[in-house]
Amino acid sequence: MRLNTQLRFATSQAAEYAACHEQTIRKACESGELHGGQRKPGGRWSIRRECLDAWLDGAKCEHQIAGAA
Repeated sequence: MRLNTQLRFATSQAAEYAACHEQTIRKACESGELHGGQRKPGGRWSIRRECLDAWLDGAKCEHQIAGAA
């Protein structure tokens, strides 16, 4: 179980939380593998903790599942 209580992450924070490179997080967001949002195209990514946890577990988050239905 992860102990960080922050609800949203920037790519650098998500990379630290996931123990991977920031570019890995950015590419996963850009490809849609990791659910994240941007206020404008090319802007900063905002990633919910539950989405990051699902991605780390190799699953889709509830937002991706709901969007696919």
